[in-house]
Amino acid sequence: MNRYDELIKDAIDFHVHTAPDILSRKYTDIQLAKQYRKAGMAGFVSKCHQGDTTARASVVQELFPDFKAFGGVVLNHAVGGLNEAAVYACGKMGGKIVWFPTVEIRIINENHELTKEVYPVLEQVKEQDMILATGHLSPKESLMLLKTASKMGIEKMVVTHVSFPVTKASLELQREYLSCGAMLEHCYYTPYYGLGSWEEIHASIMQAGAEHIVLSTDLGQKKSPDPVEGMQSFVGQLYESGISEKEIRQMIVANPRALLEI
Repeated sequence: MNRYDELIKDAIDFHVHTAPDILSRKYTDIQLAKQYRKAGMAGFVSKCHQGDTTARASVVQELFPDFKAFGGVVLNHAVGGLNEAAVYACGKMGGKIVWFPTVEIRIINENHELTKEVYPVLEQVKEQDMILATGHLSPKESLMLLKTASKMGIEKMVVTHVSFPVTKASLELQREYLSCGAMLEHCYYTPYYGLGSWEEIHASIMQAGAEHIVLSTDLGQKKSPDPVEGMQSFVGQLYESGISEKEIRQMIVANPRALLEI
């Protein structure tokens, strides 16, 4: 029995990778749901860089009515990039999250403005009351997107793994994200693989406050730890660094539930 078993009760993993996928994944959605349920966790959000996971999540939800599974769409080439139709379809099928591109699709043109394709996507996010996530956009792109989305009235926004190398933002820039009304996501994958430091994550939480942070694993890779173990290790490391149980529960239970409206 892990000493942090109780700490992850009712947690929702807001960002985890499952099969099928182009990349090798450790578990299917159903296999992972069984593990999370056994650990007492309440749900997860399945992410696939190549498409929409909404239909897969609905199957998990039907099999396990006492558990919450959610999907969303990543706006990469496989779904047509910045494609408002893909966002519309995702939302109508019950998808919760729209991640902006995680591969080579830019959202800023040569005039240093958001491309015209961004705006109808944001309109769909707003109309369908979905969560806007920044994906792997650069910090500059993320800030431009968040400022525009905020002005359009989009209220549910998450800066994807803010301590990950390609998306890493200084504490100063994180304050700007927060001023737009966005939440900041930190993922276990980043410090586990030495791509960011525990000190950076701790400082981010201290600055933003637990009410503005979401903790996820971003696991599911073949060589990575099991996602349940990753979540236990994540909260354990933070707890040992001085983050309180109340703050941890805020970041893994209350905040994801508020974003997903459950």
